[in-house]
Amino acid sequence: MVRDDAPWSPARPGAGWRADVAARGARPPAALPTASSPPAGVPLEEAPRRRRRTTASSSSRLRSLYLSLAAATVLVLVVGVAVVPHYGGGDTAAGTPAADELRRPPTDAAWTLDLAGLLAPDVPPACVHVWPSAATDGLVAVGTSVDLETDDAASATGCRRSAVSGNTSRVALVEAGTGRVRWVHDLADDVPDADALAIPASQVVPGAGRVLVQVQTSGGAAQVALALADGAALEVARGRRDLPAVSVAAVGRLQLRAVGGTDDASRRFSLVDAGDLTSPIWQGRADVGTTPLLLASGVVVEADGRSSFVDGRTGEARPLERGRGTTVETAATGPTGDDSLYLVERAGRDRPTVSAVDPIGDRRWTSDVEAGALAVTDRCVLALAPDASSVTCLDRGDGRALWSRDLGGPSRVVPVPGQSRDDVWVVAQRDDGPELAALDAADGSRRVALPLGPSDDVVAASRTVVYVETDDSGAGPDAVTAYDASGGRRLWGSTSAGRAAFWGGALVVVDDSAVASRLVDRTRVGSTS
Repeated sequence: MVRDDAPWSPARPGAGWRADVAARGARPPAALPTASSPPAGVPLEEAPRRRRRTTASSSSRLRSLYLSLAAATVLVLVVGVAVVPHYGGGDTAAGTPAADELRRPPTDAAWTLDLAGLLAPDVPPACVHVWPSAATDGLVAVGTSVDLETDDAASATGCRRSAVSGNTSRVALVEAGTGRVRWVHDLADDVPDADALAIPASQVVPGAGRVLVQVQTSGGAAQVALALADGAALEVARGRRDLPAVSVAAVGRLQLRAVGGTDDASRRFSLVDAGDLTSPIWQGRADVGTTPLLLASGVVVEADGRSSFVDGRTGEARPLERGRGTTVETAATGPTGDDSLYLVERAGRDRPTVSAVDPIGDRRWTSDVEAGALAVTDRCVLALAPDASSVTCLDRGDGRALWSRDLGGPSRVVPVPGQSRDDVWVVAQRDDGPELAALDAADGSRRVALPLGPSDDVVAASRTVVYVETDDSGAGPDAVTAYDASGGRRLWGSTSAGRAAFWGGALVVVDDSAVASRLVDRTRVGSTS
């Protein structure tokens, strides 16, 4: 007997199949309509019209599909453009070093240098405080002092002993990029009475071929000039015990010193070139309540109610005012190659104006834009309003106002080492605290803004990263935080127990044992990751 579930040959028909219907050639009910036959229940005379509607519906669906696809493509493109970060140009501003692009936490050391062993081998490392100069042409002069505030109780006795013996008189010239030590010089022979607790102040002056180191001695301040090439002592300038000289400012190879006196009326000023510390270029007085303004090319002095510019090369003074009663409120110089002197002048009670003055004292242009402060960049003269709430960009060539920007509160323009020529960095005081913002130098539009803490300071910038340092003034180690220079996103923060700072464009951390390390990120990632 054949089982009902045995395979049929041919295949078993589906349910509802009728032999008489099949014999007439009709389709079984389960069959789907095809494109060449009308659906079941549709009269034959309506089939062509229904086919046209079906074709039309298909075309409509295709058009809808294409439109949806196109809209999605446009959305992707728009969103993609919106999230593409915008950074300044690749060139750094004149005179500023290029800073490292550290978009990820730098955990590798490009070089390590034991500064305690190099500069103060007789002092316990925990007692050594390192004092680097500002980097110039990639070179940093490093001095040390004895730090009595140490967390290491075992080293406290050694620190006090070292403060008496004064074994911190060495100075080193270090290449910030490589960590190579060019030379070490011991100041003990030059200034044997130097105070081991005092902070040494160093300056690298390539234009004069010198490294200047100022120390405190039992007889007052002394300044030693060392040869940039090999560290040999060139000269020592000591102030008189009864007439001490205090360095007020240093710009490039020029120094401004205040000599003697306890008040403005008795104080004299001297202008000194780094190439000759003992022969001032100029000496003179300034009106009570005023301080000479030192620039890279000379000094602006207010004396007897008149403003003059003293040339830093010759010491010759030339008047700046256009008439009696005209005063120079502030001045600035341009980047390398720009020989103009930019002034904010006020005639009597008139509104202050901005002028550009050529080397012989003639005015190249004058703008009626009110200004309380000036900053000159590669792109323009930035005139900050008297209330510091807005800034105007003036063309350096003819004084035309190129753009103005409301800063929303008292602000200051901050030069940032490594910044792009396309950026203008400003710090504005807001109700909820200070804010750092980058303006596009071309049109003044704000590209990025990020909040700052009360003790934060912007210390460096690369093309895509801006670095902010927090100085706790001894309460804790300095910390560096990196932010994206386009969106302001926080990228990372330093967690080292040492003091982090930028030596030129290199991030260097000095730990509690006075060991310095340049931190880098060796991970190869996209330019904006």
